[in-house]
Amino acid sequence: MTGHGIAAIVAGIVIGVSHIAAAHEGHDGESGPRSTAFTAVTPILNVASVEASIGHYTGVLGFRKDWDWPAGEEDKTFASITNGEVTIFLCENAQGARPVWIYYSVDSVDELHEKLARAGADIRQKPVDQPWGAREMLVADRDGHILRIGGPSKGGHGEGAKEHGEDRKKHDGIEEDSDTEEGHH
Repeated sequence: MTGHGIAAIVAGIVIGVSHIAAAHEGHDGESGPRSTAFTAVTPILNVASVEASIGHYTGVLGFRKDWDWPAGEEDKTFASITNGEVTIFLCENAQGARPVWIYYSVDSVDELHEKLARAGADIRQKPVDQPWGAREMLVADRDGHILRIGGPSKGGHGEGAKEHGEDRKKHDGIEEDSDTEEGHH
């Protein structure tokens, strides 16, 4: 392994430890509601291949690789990837099931849609204004996990609801229509 590779792994570990330390900062020794309040969330996605998923998330979906594990091994089984302020872990054939839905917030769903479409992402639903005031799209990763990406609505409540109903698709063997599904939003 090159010095650059070792430095990248060490940097990834330092970033991970600093996130953990920041989450615990000011909480040691405290009691009461604040000491038990959640301070961060990092979803762990069960994937068939960490290496292939890293390639997909970094090459198509706009994430960057923070680190992968085990260090020094060719076949990685765990990794951390980040996009903006959001970090997710990838775990090869363990820790959870497929598919999982994760909601991401962005400022411009349409701009991201254009970028992801150019990169060849599996877009399951184009951006649509939802009745609850968000504009959302659905993107699938290579393992069938769904990235539900939302941001501000373009034109108010309800615009695009008919379009969304007509754009009904099958997601991983389950027919979805979020306009009629209770608890979906």
